[in-house]
Amino acid sequence: MRRYMKWAYIVLILIFVLFIAQSFMGIDGFTGKANLERAKTVEDAIQKAAIQCYALEGSYPDLNYLVAHYGLVLNESAYYYHYEWIASNILPNIAVYKKW
Repeated sequence: MRRYMKWAYIVLILIFVLFIAQSFMGIDGFTGKANLERAKTVEDAIQKAAIQCYALEGSYPDLNYLVAHYGLVLNESAYYYHYEWIASNILPNIAVYKKW
């Protein structure tokens, strides 16, 4: 009987450890997905500012112009910004990547 109780405790401890590990893995996956969604939100904000500038002024500006005149705030310590300005009448290629 004692031997059975010893194995029962070991199994319970293993189940508890596996449960905790699974919880941490789930939290990590959730935060990773949230970071990707934040980068997409920032990308959408840059695109909206560029489109607004095009609607008001007739041309797509560079990224620094959007920061200076349209209230766009960039967090350069947290994200990499790819803003490829092609021509004044073509929507720029915009991509935002999270720094790790």
